[in-house]
Amino acid sequence: MTRDMLPAAGARTYRSVSDRSRSAYGPASASYPPAPWQLRGWGVATVQTVDVRAARRFVPRDCRIVAVAPGRTLGGLMFVSYESGSTLVYRELTVAAALVRIGKRLAFYLPRLYVDSAASLAGGRAIWGVPKEMATFDVTTSDVLRTIVVRSGGGEVCRIAAAVAKRGLRLTLPMPAFGTRPDSLLFFAGRLDARFAFIRASVELPRDGEFAALSLDRPRFAVSVDEFVLRVPIPIAIPRLSLRAAFAREPVIEAG
Repeated sequence: MTRDMLPAAGARTYRSVSDRSRSAYGPASASYPPAPWQLRGWGVATVQTVDVRAARRFVPRDCRIVAVAPGRTLGGLMFVSYESGSTLVYRELTVAAALVRIGKRLAFYLPRLYVDSAASLAGGRAIWGVPKEMATFDVTTSDVLRTIVVRSGGGEVCRIAAAVAKRGLRLTLPMPAFGTRPDSLLFFAGRLDARFAFIRASVELPRDGEFAALSLDRPRFAVSVDEFVLRVPIPIAIPRLSLRAAFAREPVIEAG
């Protein structure tokens, strides 16, 4: 276990989750590449506001949900196809339930990631503490439209239809997120370099689906994420005991 941050007087201590500490965070026998992972490909993301009360069902109590409007937080979906040149080649659908704050860190809380790679599932759970599940992906593309159908556990998770962007703006952005462990929360900020463009997109979700309460089929906007390179680093572990003590001292200024 390495120390990434030396605490000042009264500050909380954080630790990084190194590859050597896998036995504490996941099965050492699992077959997956060590962090960091570098991934290349394309994707589609939708963003919208989510009812804070609905999001609270999916977010740990020691994460403060950040409201961006009265009673509303941010959430959405992101499909990515990691292709040749990636640490692993697979497809993934990420569910973002809420924008949350832990200390000074802001990130999306991810209650589920669906993947079609057993190695990605094992690595995601063991290294980053993210709840990945196996799924199948039917992806069709044309010059003007991309259609993605995701199924898991014998049922349909979602359908996304997204326009293909002809142009876009190349940007490098942080991709912060939290994973969970019984004794800690794991913070990691990926670095995404991609060609971004606003696009038209629609989302269909089953009414009885696991995340139906989040109403993620009403995106405010959607973006294509093309020709990207994403680096996902080793996470930093934030002990939950220190969070409970900090929350007891802090005034509640966010919703949730």
